[in-house]
Amino acid sequence: MNRQRIQTSKRLRRKIFFINLFIMLVINPFVCYSQDEKEISLTYQSTMLGIGKTRIYDTYLSPLKYEGDNVGLIYERIKMTGLGKNHISAQHLLYMEVSDTKNPTETANNYTGSLEYAYGLHYRFKFKPRLQVFAGLQADGFIGMTYNSRNGNNPITAKVNLNMNLSGMAVYRFQIKQQAMLLRYQLNVPFAGVLFSPEFGQSYYEISEGFHKNLMHFASFHNQWVVRNLLSVELPFQWCTLKLAYMNWVYETRVNNLNTHIFSNSVYIGFSRNFFVVPGKQSKNNYRYVFE
Repeated sequence: MNRQRIQTSKRLRRKIFFINLFIMLVINPFVCYSQDEKEISLTYQSTMLGIGKTRIYDTYLSPLKYEGDNVGLIYERIKMTGLGKNHISAQHLLYMEVSDTKNPTETANNYTGSLEYAYGLHYRFKFKPRLQVFAGLQADGFIGMTYNSRNGNNPITAKVNLNMNLSGMAVYRFQIKQQAMLLRYQLNVPFAGVLFSPEFGQSYYEISEGFHKNLMHFASFHNQWVVRNLLSVELPFQWCTLKLAYMNWVYETRVNNLNTHIFSNSVYIGFSRNFFVVPGKQSKNNYRYVFE
C-alpha cells in the first residue's frame, strides 16, 4: 500500500510539473502579450489633383485683372501624436498650384506658380459619436512667382511668406443608404508672420545689386489676408477610398503701395488611405484611426 501511494504521489507531482511547464512555455507568453499590447495609431494620408479658375491682380506687374485656369495638387498626412491623452494630431499639408491667366483683351498672360507647406497641431474634441472638431495652430511657409509676358523691365514678381495660422477642422460621418461617407471642412487663416515685398517701382535687378532696404515686413490682418477653405467628402469602397474636394483660396497683401490679390476656386479628386508602420510582430486588429 505504501509503495502504491508513493508511486501515485510521484505520478501526480510529475503531472503537475509538466502542466506548469506547459503554461510557462506556451500559454503564459500569449497572456503577457495580450496584457502589454497597445493600440496601433494609424496614419491618414491623401493625395488629390484638381483644376479650377484663378483671378490675379498684381499692381507690381499691371493695373489690370487677369483671369484664367489653374491646376493643382494637395498632399496631406495626419497622425495622432499620443499627446494630450491621444487628443492631439499632427498634420502635414502641401499645396501646389500653377495658373495661366490673361488680361481682359487677351493680349498678355500671367504665368503663376506657388508652393506652400504647413505643419499643424490640432486638439480633437468629440461632441457626438459622428462629429469631431479639431482646433489648433499651423506653421506655414509659402513661395510663389508670377511672370508677365508683356512686361520688359519688370516681368517677374516673387511672393514669400512665413506665417503662423489659426486652423480648424470639422469632421462628420454619415451614411446614405448603404454607402458610408466622411464629410470634412478645414479653414486656415494666418494671424502673424513675415512677408517679402519690393518697393513700388523697385526692380529685382536693383535688389540683386544690394538694395535690400524695406523688403521684409511684419504681416498680420492689417496688410495680409489669406484664407484657405477646403471642403471634402470621402467614399470608402472595397478597393479604395475616393476623395472629392472643393478649395477656395484667397491671397491678398497690401505693402509698399503694392496690392496683390489672388482668388482661386478649384475642384479636386484623389484617394485617401490609413496605414501603419510598426516594428516587430504586433496584432493588426487594434487600430486607432485619426477620424474615428
